[in-house]
Amino acid sequence: MGDALKSVKEFIWDIVGYLIPGFLLIIVLNLILIPKIGIENKFLFDWKAVENYVIIVISYVFGYVIYSVTIFKIKVQNYIIDVIVNACDWLDNSWFEFIVSNKLAKYLINLIKSKHSESWKKNATDSSTFKAAKDFLKNNNYSEVDGMKFNEIRNILMSRNPDMDQKVYTFMFRSSLFDHISTISIIICFLALVQLFVEFKFLKTDFIFKVFYCIVILIIPLLGNSKRIFYSIAQRLPISNLK
Repeated sequence: MGDALKSVKEFIWDIVGYLIPGFLLIIVLNLILIPKIGIENKFLFDWKAVENYVIIVISYVFGYVIYSVTIFKIKVQNYIIDVIVNACDWLDNSWFEFIVSNKLAKYLINLIKSKHSESWKKNATDSSTFKAAKDFLKNNNYSEVDGMKFNEIRNILMSRNPDMDQKVYTFMFRSSLFDHISTISIIICFLALVQLFVEFKFLKTDFIFKVFYCIVILIIPLLGNSKRIFYSIAQRLPISNLK
């Protein structure tokens, strides 16, 4: 019975996790698209022609699209950060080290490093909590613990403590939601940028919408920071509750 309830919970998390960003994308598109494209107050659809339940299907599909774009966004972001960090390392070992050796440059480099999706892992693996988790597994007769990666130790501890699942799912859900909203914001900014270079106009450009686009640009880094905080908590939570 417990496994069945767990499966139902995971299914609900999955459905809601895709429906919310997909539905949000439809609402935002309906808001910013010109009336010729978006049917005013009807979320891109003429409900006289289609059944109401179609909105759920479309939202779910859009949720998968946003999820895929989010994965691509993370890979591109990580690649750019790796290129910048490697370039800075090269400068630090060359005649041009003065460029990256001052306090401001070091601060900016560390700030850029912190935006990497795996930045939390180094702090987690270097922490005393992670060492205590490894010692805990050794004391419980697990072999080759020192050779295990962080995710392997985390998975073992999660399997030993099923009550932790709900908390981990909650923080992961919040992290994903922030990440998907960030992706939607980037899509909006991209569409607004494209419209600057094409004759065909598909977005509303009244003053209030220009303000809206500027606000969207400003909140993208804030959403990214919130995503990283909740993701780090979700990853580290199992190693801080040993059973």
